[in-house]
Amino acid sequence: MKALQWLFKIIPTILIALVLAIIVWFSSVTASDPNEEGLIPTPIPISVIGLNPDLILSGDIPDVASVMVKAPQSVLTRLINEPNLIKITANLSGLATGEHNISPQVDIAIGPTEVLRVTPATFTISLESIQTKELPINFSMIGNLPISYEAGEPQLSMGNVQVSGPTSLVSEVTQVIATIDLTNITANVNKLVDLRALNANGAIVTGVTLSPSSVRVEIPITQLGGYRNVFIKIITTGQIAQGFYLTGIYANPPTITIYTSDPDLANNMPTFIETMPINLNGADEDFETNVALSLPEQIQVVGDQNITVQVGIAAIESSINFSNVPVQYLNLGNRLKVTLTPDVVDVYLSGPLFLLDNLNFSDIIVTLDLQNRGTGIYQLVPRIEFGNELIKVDAILPGTIEVNISQ
Repeated sequence: MKALQWLFKIIPTILIALVLAIIVWFSSVTASDPNEEGLIPTPIPISVIGLNPDLILSGDIPDVASVMVKAPQSVLTRLINEPNLIKITANLSGLATGEHNISPQVDIAIGPTEVLRVTPATFTISLESIQTKELPINFSMIGNLPISYEAGEPQLSMGNVQVSGPTSLVSEVTQVIATIDLTNITANVNKLVDLRALNANGAIVTGVTLSPSSVRVEIPITQLGGYRNVFIKIITTGQIAQGFYLTGIYANPPTITIYTSDPDLANNMPTFIETMPINLNGADEDFETNVALSLPEQIQVVGDQNITVQVGIAAIESSINFSNVPVQYLNLGNRLKVTLTPDVVDVYLSGPLFLLDNLNFSDIIVTLDLQNRGTGIYQLVPRIEFGNELIKVDAILPGTIEVNISQ
C-alpha cells in the first residue's frame, strides 16, 4: 500500500521529466536541422483530375504552378533537388457546366512541410458540354493546271465528317473543306488531304476535333487532244577548239508543250523537237545562247519558242616531262665560282593539253637563287616558273642540288 502511494506521488515528477526530455530532444533536432522558407525553383506541373467525361475544358488552364514551402533544411533541400516529390492537382470533381474558380491542391510526399504560397493561388476554368455533329465534306481546287491539261471530277474516299468539341466551338463550324493545289500538276492526283473546319466567315475554327482528320482525293488529269509534251533535242555543228572537250550541253526548259489542230499529227510525232544548229566551231570556254526550234509544219509551241542552251567546255588535261634540263644559277657574288651537282634535272609538268603541246625544251628554265650566298656547300631546291598558272610543276628530280661556292 505504501509502495502504491509512493508511485502516485512520483508520477507527476516522471511526467515533468518526460516533457522536459522531449523539449530538449526537439530543441536539439531543431538546432541541427532548423526550419527554413524557400521557393521551389522548378515549376510544378498541374494535373487535372475528376473531369466529367461528358464535359470539356474550354479556355486555357495553367500548365504549371510555383510553390513556396516551410520545412526543415534537409527536407527543403531534398524538395529543391527532387521536385517530383511535389504534386499539384486541379480537382474538378462534381463540377457542372459554367465557369468555376479552382484552387490547386498541393501534396508533398515527405515532411514535415508547410505550404506557404502557391502561384497561381486560383484560376478560372470554363466547362462546356461536348457536342458532335456531322457535316458534308466540301472540296475546292486552287491553282492552275499547265496549258493543255484539264481536271476531271474529283472523287473523295468519304462524304461526311464528325465535328466534336465544346458546344460553343462546334456551333461555329458551318463547313468542313478539303483543298488541293493543282499548280503545275500534269499527272493523276491520288493523295490524302487534311480537312479544315471553317466558320461562316471562312476562318479556321480551332479547338474542335474532326473525324476523320483527312480524306483521300483522286482527280483524273488529262491532256487535251492536239497537245503533247516533247523533249528538246539540241543540234550542234562544228568542232570545239583542239585540246578541249564538251563537258555538257543542256536545254532550258528541257521539255515543251506543242499544239496542232490535228490530234493524230500530235500523237504520231517523235518524242522530241530539234533546235536550230548551234555552232561550236573553235569554242574554248563555257557559253550560253538562245536558239530557235525547228518546228514541223502545222506545229506550234505553247509559250516561248526560243530555248536557252548552256554549253560546258573544258580543257583536256595531260602531262609531259623534259629530261636533262640544265640548271641555271642567279645572283652569284663577285669573284665567286660555283659547281652544281648535278647540273641537270628532269622536269614533270601537267596541265591543259593545248598548252603542253606548245611547250618547247627552251621554255623550261630551272634556276637556283644564290643571293647572299658566300663560300660554302649548300643543298638548294631548284625552281621553275611559267607565265601561265594553268601549268603545274608536278616534280623536279632530283629535288635538291648540291651547290659548292668557292673563291
